[in-house]
Amino acid sequence: MKRLLLAPLLLGLIPSVNAGIYIYPFFNDGIEVRCADNEPKHLISFKAGRVMKFEDYGDEKYKFPETYLFPEKPNDKYSYFPSTAGTKCSFRKLSKKEKKFFVKRAFETCIASDLEIRKKYCYGWN
Repeated sequence: MKRLLLAPLLLGLIPSVNAGIYIYPFFNDGIEVRCADNEPKHLISFKAGRVMKFEDYGDEKYKFPETYLFPEKPNDKYSYFPSTAGTKCSFRKLSKKEKKFFVKRAFETCIASDLEIRKKYCYGWN
């Protein structure tokens, strides 16, 4: 019963997702969200406005990534993820190793790389 009372609060805290594959290393101890709605995005989001795009951002393979939800082949690692855009989304927990890798990669790209690379892939890092 307590879970039902907390559901509206938790749903309000979930970051909105449009499409593609998103990595949220600091949300809920690290999650990967997959959504299918014809917008090919692939990025890491640290907080509102602080994002790093991957080199393959915009590739066709991210328009409709596998969400592992019905009628697709199921995967026990993925669960339903509520989307504010009304699209089909799923999520899985990141392992500690994956989380560390993504954080390290983003910091190397958005802080330690040259200015041209930062302009191309990093937003909100100042």
